[in-house]
Amino acid sequence: MLVTLSGINPAAAAPKDFHVTYKSGSNYAQNYYNVDITGTVTRTGDRYELKGTVKARCIRKQGPDQLWSLAFGSSAESWRYTRGSCTDELTTTAIKETGRLRTDGRVYLQAGAYGGEALGAWGWGTERSVWV
Repeated sequence: MLVTLSGINPAAAAPKDFHVTYKSGSNYAQNYYNVDITGTVTRTGDRYELKGTVKARCIRKQGPDQLWSLAFGSSAESWRYTRGSCTDELTTTAIKETGRLRTDGRVYLQAGAYGGEALGAWGWGTERSVWV
């Protein structure tokens, strides 16, 4: 039996685009973070596929090595993370992740970066939800 929500068949919902960012630091005299992640979430039955592109640049004046991160999950699972090195060169990285969905089809997404002046800490930017 297939249930339809608001006239949309959840097994065939349209893919949804997303855009999340994290920016911190106002100049290159201090640690600076610029993480920009765009992509698409697609539903296939009770699973989703997330494909996207990460553009990241971080200036490290002091402190630990810097990382970019995409936090993601659905209402059927806990937050998960994909991450990579963030350096003073603009890098572009392709990402692809999959996960489980509930019938609501909600997927959460948030961009972030790791670094700091002495001890490291995570900073998190925009959080978005898409329904597929």
